[in-house]
Parts: sequence; C-alpha cells; structure tokens
Amino acid sequence: MSEIRLQGVTKRFGDIVAVDDVSIDVKEGEFVVLLGPSGAGKTTTLRLIAGLERPDTGEIFIDGEAATAVHPADRDVAFVFQQYSLYPHLTVFGNLAFPLRSPRRRVSEAEVAARVQAVAQMLHIESKLGNLATHLSGGEMQRVAIGRALVRQPKVFLMDEPLSSLDAKLREELRIELTRLHRTIGATIIYVTHDQVEATTLADRIGILEHGRIVQMGAPREVYGNPASLSAAQRLGSPPINLLPAVLFDPAAMPAGTNTVAIRPEDIVLHAPDTRDVLNLRVLEYSPLRHLLILDRDGTAIAATTMTERNFAPGQTVGVSLPPRSLLYFRSDGRRIPA
Repeated sequence: MSEIRLQGVTKRFGDIVAVDDVSIDVKEGEFVVLLGPSGAGKTTTLRLIAGLERPDTGEIFIDGEAATAVHPADRDVAFVFQQYSLYPHLTVFGNLAFPLRSPRRRVSEAEVAARVQAVAQMLHIESKLGNLATHLSGGEMQRVAIGRALVRQPKVFLMDEPLSSLDAKLREELRIELTRLHRTIGATIIYVTHDQVEATTLADRIGILEHGRIVQMGAPREVYGNPASLSAAQRLGSPPINLLPAVLFDPAAMPAGTNTVAIRPEDIVLHAPDTRDVLNLRVLEYSPLRHLLILDRDGTAIAATTMTERNFAPGQTVGVSLPPRSLLYFRSDGRRIPA
C-alpha cells in the first residue's frame, strides 16, 4: 500500500473551480473519507488522483513519486464507482478475473483462480461465482465491484459513493464489510460520500469539502467536537447542531465579532421550569423513540436530546440551560472564534 499526497491541486471546468488549491496527505494504510455536499469537488478529487483528470495547477504524488503526468493505467490505483459497472454477459468469476486477464498484467490462470477465490471468500460471494452478474442483488453486485478492485491488489483504492444506491440495511451491512476489509488487508483507501454516518463509521480521518476546498481535516471525533468553521460544524451530527443568532445572548458573554452561537443537541441540559438561571422554553414536539425534543426560543427552534424517562407534550414548558463550555462561536463569514 502507498501514501498519497496532493499539493496545491486546482482543477477548473470553464469558469467553475471544481477543486481549489487542495493539499492532502494520506498515510499508508489510512482510510480517509472526503465528506461534503454535491458539487463540493469530492469526485473530481478522486478522478485527479486516478489520472482521469489532469490538474490545472499543483502536483500529485503516489508512494513518494510524482504522478501528475503518469498515465492512469500506470498509477496502480483501483476505482470503485457509484454504479456497479459490471459486465452483464460475464459470471461473477469472469467479472472478478477480468482485470487480472489484461495483457498488461500477465497473470497465470492458476493465480487468477486463487486470487478470485480468496476475494470471493473475503466478500462472502464464493457461492455466486458461477452466476451471471445480472442474476445478483444490488448488494451482491456492489460486492463484486469492490472485489474486482481488491483482486488487483493495487497501491490505493479510490471509492466514489459505492453504497449510495443501496437501501439502508444493505448500506449498513457493507459498511461493516468495508471496515473489516480495511483491518484485514491494511489498504490505503480514499472514500467519497455525502453521508455522515458512512464517514464517521469508516474513517480514520475525515476531510470536509466545501466549494472545492478542504475546510477541515481530522479524526471524526476531532471534527465533531472542535469544528474549524460553521460548515464543518453542520456537516456532522444527527440531529444537526443548533445555530442560534447572537442577538439571543448577552453580548458581554460572547467573543467580539460573534454572529452565530452553536450548541450540539446532546449538550443542552434540561431542568424543571422556573429554576434560577434557566431558560423556560416551550415544547414544540417530542419524539420518545429518539429522545428528541424540539423547543422554541423567541421563534427559533432548538433541538435537544435527552435520555430521561419523562414524557413531554407540545405546549409544555421545560427549563433549559446552555453550558458555556459547550457553546461554539462563529463570525458572519463562518469562521470559528475561540471562546
């Protein structure tokens, strides 16, 4: 497995800057997830690493070697796409064996069979090797697509939202499989998604992309607990972080320049109403299965999570406090202000 380094990489499509001065270091054996909304530059970043696009400026290094001008076939990276892209006329065995039978690889049929069998067992599809690709379920087809990348034993795996077309149950199953695979083979993986659950479940580190730029990169817990910007704070968390206008707070208790005050729902503390130094807020709705309260403060909805056995009814008053140590402060441009 190999390291990947992007150094000041920019890619434009006409007037659109898809990737804007991105620098990333991915360590050998690391699982890095690029997380962001549609149009953030995630897929273009993968295509640049694979060589399917050429950067306008900047350099790409694979295993310490300059790769910016290297042909895609010579980069030794495997790309798993969002769609399965299997050959419908081939069996599962034929699809898995296909990259090994390329004239560039010169792999013996005995080794082809051994590698295909090993990967099929790893992905629990050994019983499907004789099936045509068109006779598989969605989850099985995606396993074959992942297996076709694994069988090559490349330096780097690039995965572009490979689970997004599956239903929730299959996504959960394959997330577990990918985590297990990463531990087993120690692969270097760069994985693109807009799904925060996938990102926090799979990643050693998460890179948050917005408008083609990396706004923060770090371990999932670090990005969640110490976001560098408003967009990074909003990207992780379910229910999402509460964003409250600064006018609701005492100016003397906030850093200068604060425009937005944020707090995670689990950091809000509930009390009996009319307690000293506690806000008395009205309940808008309550979900007992999620332990989620939606409260109203001067027309602003606030989400709070609580594991209490109490039940809450819309219109009920509840006491709320916002611990100062849990408050995050942001400027009007979204930059974080140290407390």
